[in-house]
Amino acid sequence: MQSEASGPQEAATSKRLVRAGLMGLSGGLLLGGLALLALGFYTRLVPVDCLDLSDVQCGFTRDASVSMGRFQTLMGAGLLALGIAGILLLRQPKAPAPTA
Repeated sequence: MQSEASGPQEAATSKRLVRAGLMGLSGGLLLGGLALLALGFYTRLVPVDCLDLSDVQCGFTRDASVSMGRFQTLMGAGLLALGIAGILLLRQPKAPAPTA
């Protein structure tokens, strides 16, 4: 069994496969970051249902909800930034324009 690519064609195929996997990972980070960002905003902006709770319990639940929403928003923005950075790093470089 040979562990290295035996020819330039296999090396190019291997490189493309790694690049495609990393692009998929970056896309997953983008989608996960977007979902977490949306969930964080939703958690922070939607009022807490305090129907069956006392004033102290309602205050604690409201504070916990705001803190959790803040954390989700921050982590979602971080994942989104990582996904964007990954895609920008993996882009194909543009070929230089031919000079006439």
